[in-house]
Amino acid sequence: MAGTSGLIEISEVVHEPSGGRLAGAELSVPERGSAIPTYTIDLRGWAVATDDRVTGVELGSEGSVVGAAPLDVERPHVAERFGVEPRVGFRALLNGLLLPSEFELEVTAVTGSGDRRPIATVSGRRAELPAAADAALQPLIVTTLGRTGSMLLLRFLEAHPEVLVIRPHRYEQRVAGYWSEVLLALTDPASYMRQLAPAGSLDRPRWWLGDEGPTPGFDPQRGLQRWLGSDAVASVADMCRERIDALYAEAATAASDGPPRWFAEKHTLRSAAVTAELYPRAREVLLVRDFRDMVASILAFNRKRGVRGFGEGAAADPIDYVRRLSGWAEGMVRRLECRGGRAHVLRYEELALEPRATLEGLLRYLEADAGASTLAAMLDALAEEMPELAEHTTSPDAESSIGRWRTDLDDELKRACEASFGRALEAFGYEPGA
Repeated sequence: MAGTSGLIEISEVVHEPSGGRLAGAELSVPERGSAIPTYTIDLRGWAVATDDRVTGVELGSEGSVVGAAPLDVERPHVAERFGVEPRVGFRALLNGLLLPSEFELEVTAVTGSGDRRPIATVSGRRAELPAAADAALQPLIVTTLGRTGSMLLLRFLEAHPEVLVIRPHRYEQRVAGYWSEVLLALTDPASYMRQLAPAGSLDRPRWWLGDEGPTPGFDPQRGLQRWLGSDAVASVADMCRERIDALYAEAATAASDGPPRWFAEKHTLRSAAVTAELYPRAREVLLVRDFRDMVASILAFNRKRGVRGFGEGAAADPIDYVRRLSGWAEGMVRRLECRGGRAHVLRYEELALEPRATLEGLLRYLEADAGASTLAAMLDALAEEMPELAEHTTSPDAESSIGRWRTDLDDELKRACEASFGRALEAFGYEPGA
């Protein structure tokens, strides 16, 4: 297959040294030089541990788990060599849209005790989805997590005649984010292959998503299956983009200041990447806050509401939570490096303390009207009563919310923040240390 162009091209497959923790392991598919004619990567191999039983594999990209598969394939020759039961092989079908266009994919063995041991790293490139005709209304992607001032920013943006923001803000509407997730679900081979192989799961209401029961077989070289993984994927992307366009076109009919140019909404790193691919002319704002203040604000907000939101519920304790947030912070750094001059960095501290100058810089990036009357209208938006914003406050004013980590976090949490956010603090211009 080497030398043949494909939607996914594999440039390198590097097997990781086991370091004695794996008796043996191999990734046999894909091979270096493979050209895959679909957006699906077929990964096959096996793994045997020295001191534990390998139960499955995880697929990771840019610090996130993007796929997994059990060890449920019989490899009798391998089993005979190591004297183990024959189910030591795996096959994983990965939706390539979960990967960046230039990717490194880590394949890792997972043992029964939860230990993770590297098998191989696959490097390559993925073709981006076909571009569509430019829509008059383009996304303004606000990529952030939470407790970073996103409601404040959207409130300012809503007052600009060229930006459409759907109310009420407390719902933080995610129209493009919703359809991005629909796209990823329907273009997963575990889902679209259910059309051809329901696998006896029709009595389950979610059978068509493919998240219950074994994944049907997939052969990217066969005509119909090849079409499902290529042209049909592009068609689903077109459909999702059309649904986004249609909803915002309907919402824009209520605009009193003429047709807007941008629709703004908050995004996760994952939905931001998909939306930017669906709309190559999109603009993106990387909204950040001193990551230590963000932690302090999240913890205070959760205690105020008696919940463990923003992902805290999955953590064992605040220290574990900070360590988990390190992956998101690293993702923001990678997003900055990936987007470069195509994204605009906006820091909460500057938005809160110097809103006029900060908004002027953002409007220049958008090539939008930044006249005195427009800026005055945006700044006047702060005077409007918005109960949903009052419910979100955890400090008396903006000044006291900046640098609060110094008093709100104990020494152990401060050290955890330094260890977890060091590179991100530097990348976004924050001073490390106390």
